[in-house]
Amino acid sequence: MDGVILFADDHIYSEDRPESDLFKELRNEIPVLGVSSLEQARTAVNSIGSFRAVILDWQYGTNEEQESVIDEVKKETGARKLIRIPAIKEDEALSFLNDNDFYSLVYIFSEIDIEELHGTALKEKYGQRIKIKSKDKFTKETVSDFKEEILSDIESWQEENENLSVPINWSSSINSSIQKIFTELSEADKNWIRDIYNSASDDGANPETFVIEILQLILSESLVQDGSLIEAIQKIGSTEQEVIEGDELEQYKRSLSRMFSRLIYSKVEESSPIMTGDIFQVDESEFGVLITPECDIKFITNDRESEFEFLVFNEKGFGEYLNTDKSYNRTNDNFFELKEKRKESLRKIFNQELSRLHFLPLNPLISKDLSNSGVIDFRLSHRRVKCSEVLKLERSYKLNSPFVQQLRQRYLSYVGRIGTPSLPKYVRDWNLS
Repeated sequence: MDGVILFADDHIYSEDRPESDLFKELRNEIPVLGVSSLEQARTAVNSIGSFRAVILDWQYGTNEEQESVIDEVKKETGARKLIRIPAIKEDEALSFLNDNDFYSLVYIFSEIDIEELHGTALKEKYGQRIKIKSKDKFTKETVSDFKEEILSDIESWQEENENLSVPINWSSSINSSIQKIFTELSEADKNWIRDIYNSASDDGANPETFVIEILQLILSESLVQDGSLIEAIQKIGSTEQEVIEGDELEQYKRSLSRMFSRLIYSKVEESSPIMTGDIFQVDESEFGVLITPECDIKFITNDRESEFEFLVFNEKGFGEYLNTDKSYNRTNDNFFELKEKRKESLRKIFNQELSRLHFLPLNPLISKDLSNSGVIDFRLSHRRVKCSEVLKLERSYKLNSPFVQQLRQRYLSYVGRIGTPSLPKYVRDWNLS
């Protein structure tokens, strides 16, 4: 499998240190990006994205600082336990791990024992991917042993997690594609960012988000033509599903629900501009999906008396809809005890086949375990709210593309529908015979 190891250690280029020897031995086997500071590591993460493994030193500082503090710890505790180590700046390594999510193995090398203080929290975030190693036995004589252990762990991890090939290929494809796109745009117009920005601004759109979105669309066109990325996805996607039963099935349902909920919804940062698809809490019991077109948002935010358009839903709507069904009452019946034909009929509501209703499944705003959905009734859900009021409302999630486009398209189709006479039964039968 392709990919790069990120090795961050302030002694990685010190000739007399085992860290430098480990870096060199690993580099002889697989590609390794070596950096000597966490600042450089952050830059690498932002630039490259996915790694096969991350090897991280826990302490950063001069040799004298580290040795003096470690000796002090030994004196006071009689063991290599962490108490207070300001000189080594261990908080920076912890912040680095908390601020990033690595879909890979993460090795931590430390002069002192950090398992007791941070082990639980780190394993809660990274699970079995986190490996905490003490430098007690890390010497120039044991470097080869450490190298073999790391390579073995990486190989085992990759065999157990074939999905790792996709983000690595994805990152590679994005990096090469975006460089090609930027080159082509710059050759066509050296002021391309400014010109696209001004074009969007003149049309009333949010120019910053428009530039991002148009580049994203161009990038998507490039990615769908990348053979290696398609091959990696196909290889994983075409594998057969194992039979899952009992408690494992319940866990699978929960994990699958979390995954699809993430595809449908994204958390909104406080500093994020107002965008189509943002979900606001419009009052104590209702949430509203913003359906105002992007090109109108700028004008409305500049005029506090102008109004945004929402389609609203609440916590009870989905249950109330199910309970109106004469053949199934969610409060009294167990869905899994229904006949398969009836269950399949209920499942189809999420295909958005009911012209008047739109379902928002796995909604994180109305159920923490994602076991509930929102339902929008196009007859009753439309709201107009002044900009001055919207700016006071809370928003924590947004409906992602293409789901928000689907919602708007279905709503516009519903309100713009035209009634036509239905065909008599005999006419239908004549065409079917």
